[in-house]
Amino acid sequence: MATRDRTIENLITRLTRLPGIGPKTAERLAFHLLRVDADEALQLAKAIEEVRAAVKSCSQCFQLDAADPCGICTDATRDRTMLLVVEDPREVIRFEEVGYKGLYHVLQGRLSQLEGIRPEDLTTAQLVLRVRREQFAEVCLATNPDLEGEGTARVLAEQLAPLGVKVTRLARGLPAGSSIAQVSASILADAIEGRRPLS
Repeated sequence: MATRDRTIENLITRLTRLPGIGPKTAERLAFHLLRVDADEALQLAKAIEEVRAAVKSCSQCFQLDAADPCGICTDATRDRTMLLVVEDPREVIRFEEVGYKGLYHVLQGRLSQLEGIRPEDLTTAQLVLRVRREQFAEVCLATNPDLEGEGTARVLAEQLAPLGVKVTRLARGLPAGSSIAQVSASILADAIEGRRPLS
């Protein structure tokens, strides 16, 4: 039986490690990269190398940016009394698209017993320090409206309660079980406008 070259197998294996890429898709992508002009394939490799070298995590909000602190943290026009806590850097873009003008804190994930993700695996300690240090009037917990997101919001609310800051949660305009990165802009805009206290 004929076998594939180990370099092709290695590429397929690496591609399957990407989120949402199964073995068949990885195989299709690998052979596509072998079919296209060599320069096009190498430009992809170069783009990955460049972004890995240039982009870092902001030391204040943990958003991904080429600058540290990031462009949002250094923007003097932002509302510095409002802090929106999100799970993932992709969600910052979604809130920017709907006109949110406050600051952010990116958790870099969410709590999950199944995956063994604990508060110390996220930027929760940095969030508490930041809220203690800065003068926020409100901290809105914009975690996803699913089991892990709700659990993360509850733990964060407990940690922030002694600091005396108003803690809110996004309104229920977001469908339960959905992902912030995938909902429509209008639903997201309604959710942030209708945010409510977390009791």
